[in-house]
Amino acid sequence: MLRWLAWFGAAAWLLVTAWGICGPTEGSGGVVAATLFTDGLPHSWAAGIAGVLALVTSAALVELARMLGHVQPDALFSVAVTRHFRRFACLLTIAAVLRLVLPPVAILLSAWQAGGHASVQLAFSGDDVFAVLLAAVFFFVARLFDEAARLEDDQHSIV
Repeated sequence: MLRWLAWFGAAAWLLVTAWGICGPTEGSGGVVAATLFTDGLPHSWAAGIAGVLALVTSAALVELARMLGHVQPDALFSVAVTRHFRRFACLLTIAAVLRLVLPPVAILLSAWQAGGHASVQLAFSGDDVFAVLLAAVFFFVARLFDEAARLEDDQHSIV
């Protein structure tokens, strides 16, 4: 069941992001709306950033779904489970870092294309810091999974 929720989450993330990118820029287009907040960036830059983040986050959710598909009662910490969880943690970390780095890079590139100069200030909200810390915790959990897999293999070899 959880595996299917992760697959659904990956697909929904992509669809809602695409809806926000392609939808109306102002106001609501109906009962339910997805809006892309540009934070002062040109729409094309904000859409590109949102698309990249959606792809990386969806890929992370796909790895989580694949991990859940490999969990078996007799092999909770198999090599496949830990490998997919490590990839999930890696992709989630990449998404968190890209969320911090891409907007300032887009501002610099936009100013450079216009022939002007711009200064960029990196500002981190509590949400951004929390996302990076959460991804670091997932890496720690992946390391614990590796150790659990080693202990599980030792247990099977003793019995």
